[in-house]
Amino acid sequence: MGHRITTERLVLETLTADEAAAIRAGERHGRCWADDYPTDGDAVVAAVIGEAGSAYDEEAELGVLQIRLAATGEAVGGVGFISGADRDGVAEIGYGIAESVRGQGLATEAVAAVLGWVAGSGVAAVEALTDPANTASHRVLERCGFERAGECATDDGAMLRWLRPMPGGAAGQ
Repeated sequence: MGHRITTERLVLETLTADEAAAIRAGERHGRCWADDYPTDGDAVVAAVIGEAGSAYDEEAELGVLQIRLAATGEAVGGVGFISGADRDGVAEIGYGIAESVRGQGLATEAVAAVLGWVAGSGVAAVEALTDPANTASHRVLERCGFERAGECATDDGAMLRWLRPMPGGAAGQ
């Protein structure tokens, strides 16, 4: 069944293994996708799901959701967790939205909805990593209550680290 979160303008639904396979294959037929969906980030997530095979859990509490416009049902991006919470209770969120719908506050709306979804789940904090030049993403995180928590090195280069403590999260943060 998966997860479904609705907001004023969005429907966030579990990215199913079937939908991920369609993204990997570039199979748009019969799919309600924006012309510029999937994004590069969606393709990366779909590839990871493909690599996981039958181990991909569509019911995972900290899962991956497809962002759809409530008015049309059109898929325009994704939001979710890179993996479950680590031993300190920190879960890393990732998100992306098609260029055609950027600048409307949809990424902020999606991230805020997912934060509400995990509030009280035992997650102590949510972490995000952004490219230092991605000021639009920085604004999304700031609007959602994240604070800069330094920099870190990744395979993709130096990234800014953002952190948001969660109400009702596990102790130790």
